[in-house]
Order: sequence, then structure tokens, then C-alpha cells
Amino acid sequence: MIYLLAIFQGLLAIFMAIGCYFVSLAKTAAEAAAKTSAEEFAKAVAKEIHWPAELARELEKTRGVERQELRYKSYGALWKELRPLAIYDTPVIDKAAVTELSLSLSNWYFSEAGGLLLTSQARDFYFALQDLLRTISNSPHDWVAYRRKNSTGNEKELFKGILEKRKSQGAIDALEYLDNSPKNWQVEAVVHAGYWKADIRVIANDWLQLTGEERWIIMQQVASVLRTSLATDLESRTH
Repeated sequence: MIYLLAIFQGLLAIFMAIGCYFVSLAKTAAEAAAKTSAEEFAKAVAKEIHWPAELARELEKTRGVERQELRYKSYGALWKELRPLAIYDTPVIDKAAVTELSLSLSNWYFSEAGGLLLTSQARDFYFALQDLLRTISNSPHDWVAYRRKNSTGNEKELFKGILEKRKSQGAIDALEYLDNSPKNWQVEAVVHAGYWKADIRVIANDWLQLTGEERWIIMQQVASVLRTSLATDLESRTH
């Protein structure tokens, strides 16, 4: 009898141990499930809290893409207006011609998709050309700019020579900046554009002291720099 009781007690202890084990497993599983549920709940709450900010970021991204598409069209329209100052165009460039060109640029600027889309980085490059055109169109005397009949592609070097002769270091630095894969465009372009605009204004004030060929080179290069700034500005916003 004592022997059977001992066996019974041993079996009971084993069953209790097994029971405790399964209870422990169940408890662990329940705790894990509760923890997972709590984490999922916390994530859901956090998502609900932050969704307005996420939505705002997505909307801003969408608006940025839309602005960029509009800017492509806007800059393209401005580019088209600059054709009279292209190297290989043929019309005569004189006081009357630049008066008409300045008006065309103003019409573009005040159009629905014009100056409103100019960025701060490109704006002063545009106004440098417009200031030049307006100043020389208001000259008290008639003048003519002589196109180079056989361009050898060295207009930029000739222009740098004009700038060096006048000690226009800000404009020279701006040219070099644009020629060397511009870095930190969002910040540095604004600074260079300001110096560029100031130096071009000085040249415009001495217009009648320049030769006919120098006048042509200056106008062609100021327009070329504007086109370069527009292209660089668009490229800087596609990354």
C-alpha cells in the first residue's frame, strides 16, 4: 500500500510539473501575443498621429513635380525669346531690335507661366540681361552691334577679355562657376548672379564706348549665360 501511494504521489508530481510547464508556455505565449498586440497598437496609433505630416510631405512632393513641369515649359518659352541673340541668327542687332527684345522678355515675365516660376538662383541672370537691354535701348544715340560673320566658337574668351580689361572680377568668377559643373547651386548661384548683374550693369552704362563687335559679343554672352543658368537650375532640381 505504501509502495502504491509512493507511485501515485510520483505520478501526481510529474503531472503537476507537466501542467505547470504548459501553463508557463501559455503564459509566455499570452505575454508575447499581448506584447505584439501592444506594439501593433502603438504603431497604429503613431501612424494615426503622424499621417497628416506624411500626407503633407506627399502633397509637397507632388506639388514639387508639378512646379518642375511648369518650370520646364516656362524656361522653354523664355529660351525661345532669346533667339535674336543666338550666334547663328542673322537679323541686325541695333537699338530698335533690343527695344523689341526687351519688350518680348517683359511679356514673358508677366505671363501666367513666366517670372513667377523663376527661382532665386536664376532670377538675377535674367535681370542682368533685361537691365542690359533696357539701358542700351534708352541710349541717347543710335548704335549697331556687328555680328561676327564667321564664328570660331571663341566668343566666350573674347568676352572674358572684355571683362578683364574692365576689371569685372565678379562677372569673371560667375562665368568660371557656370563653366565648371556648378556645386552647391541653391546657395552659391544666388551670390554669383548678384555679382554678375552688378558688373553687366556697369558695362551697359559704357555702351557707346564699345566697338560694334564688342557690343555683339557682350549681348550674345549675357544671353548665353542666362540660358546656361536656366538649364543648370532645372538640372539641379531633378535629383
